[in-house]
Amino acid sequence: MKKITYSITSFFVIVSVHFAYSVWQTVETANKWKQLKEINPFLQYFERQDFFLGLSYALTAAFTAYAIANFLEKRKVGIAGTVGGFTLVGILYFAGCFLTGCCGSPMLAVYLSLFGSSIIGFAKPITAGLTAMSVMFGFVWINRNSKTKVCSSNDVCCEVGEEQTNGKFIMNRENKNIIDSEIVNKIVSEMEEGINLLKCQQCGCMKETLEILKSDFPSEVENWEKKMIPIKYSCLGCAHCYPAVAMNLFNEAFPEKANTQLDCAFEVKQDNWPYVAGEYYAFCGGDYCPVAVSTLGDTELADRLSQNHPNELCIVGKTETENIGVDKVIKNVITNPTIKYLLLVGQEPKGHKSGETFVELSRNGVDDKMRVIGSTAKKPILRNVSIDEVNSFRNQVEIINMIGCSDDNLIISEIKKLASKKKQTDEKTSCGCSNCNDEKITFAPEEKTIKEIELIQAKEPVNIIMDKAGYFVILPIPEKNVINVEHYSYDNTLLRIIEGRNARNIYWTIIENKWVTSLSHAAYLGKELAKAELSLKNGFKYIQDGA
Repeated sequence: MKKITYSITSFFVIVSVHFAYSVWQTVETANKWKQLKEINPFLQYFERQDFFLGLSYALTAAFTAYAIANFLEKRKVGIAGTVGGFTLVGILYFAGCFLTGCCGSPMLAVYLSLFGSSIIGFAKPITAGLTAMSVMFGFVWINRNSKTKVCSSNDVCCEVGEEQTNGKFIMNRENKNIIDSEIVNKIVSEMEEGINLLKCQQCGCMKETLEILKSDFPSEVENWEKKMIPIKYSCLGCAHCYPAVAMNLFNEAFPEKANTQLDCAFEVKQDNWPYVAGEYYAFCGGDYCPVAVSTLGDTELADRLSQNHPNELCIVGKTETENIGVDKVIKNVITNPTIKYLLLVGQEPKGHKSGETFVELSRNGVDDKMRVIGSTAKKPILRNVSIDEVNSFRNQVEIINMIGCSDDNLIISEIKKLASKKKQTDEKTSCGCSNCNDEKITFAPEEKTIKEIELIQAKEPVNIIMDKAGYFVILPIPEKNVINVEHYSYDNTLLRIIEGRNARNIYWTIIENKWVTSLSHAAYLGKELAKAELSLKNGFKYIQDGA
């Protein structure tokens, strides 16, 4: 859309400028000579067919604007087509001017001697026609070359292979990813629009998306990250979420790239239940507690139910997202066979549809990309559970839809009704909570397969490699309520002093300016700056640790 806008604007600007110049030139010429009759410069513009030249110039300018916009949008993807288009139009336009005798071409004298002065009336229309043809050919050339070139994530343009499938091209990359250049352009376009908005520059959604896209769009993400500012919120819940739309396009185009690792917030408790940590309240007060409750985006409702919970309630908590939040509930439900119902209450979280996603998951399951079928949420893609775990969840529990209900009494009444409906008559099954005296839950391999997450024990560093960028001396100044950070080279030369009122602003400035080049040094610096900030707030003496 921007390319068309630039082209139309350029066209009308050049037409207007050429018209104004021609009128001015006619008036200036008329003033130098004695006129037998009054000359109308506006009519002269059309009588002398100058408008054909104006049209030629305007078409060339419009095409130039389109080509430049195309280049800026596609960068390396479209560069061959853009250069080729410029070259082709330039050659054809020059040939048109030369052959028609325009712009001082010597061919004008040849045509005058052969055909007389009548040929002059055809020169300008022919020039305009040839220009229009040139622009048309150039436009086709650009679009053809843009579509037959794709680029790797390292900005190295590759020729498209011979094999094509439904408009998708196989790139000459190590992993032979299948890529649709149009989808890539859409992803980049969504991210470009979002990153230029202040609300996105300080949003956790954008930050998370940049981290995911970094390996596949390194140069673009590097530029986008420069526009980010300190995060103020995890998600605003906008009607159109640019990073969410971009990630949906990315996941559809590259299902093999979907992150199969647990999110950093996805903490697993191997020896206890709830299996996955979160903001939940777990109970074991009754002989039979088959009901789990999700209050969706209503945290206060979860707090109230925890304080006045019936014995039949096993666990209650919020579920704010349609991906990680749903993942956690699935894990905790299938590791506790006593849970037979998942009751959905409270309001949907702003900007998310976790409740709807649960309903559609129970009804339809997931597709081969682990996207919940039927969910209209922004990112209903389950990355931290397997197909087997999803099927176990769907077989184990019945979803009870009370979305929108925040009445404690109605919810408690429904919990009791569900428990009595499904009252067990055989041997009680333990809920596995730490408060129970029963044995912990064990599963036979044929019953359920829980995807285990590797637990890595942290260890002391063997040796520390010093940062070649230098070292820092941190000096809290209580009198001014600021922190001074002195940056030295290893010959003890003071390079600069960074001053700030909190740790975050200081380390952000240091990282942004690349004054720290080692991850371990950056981690150390963050720890020490946090200590220095606490010393200012709480009044204790700060002592900087060694590396």
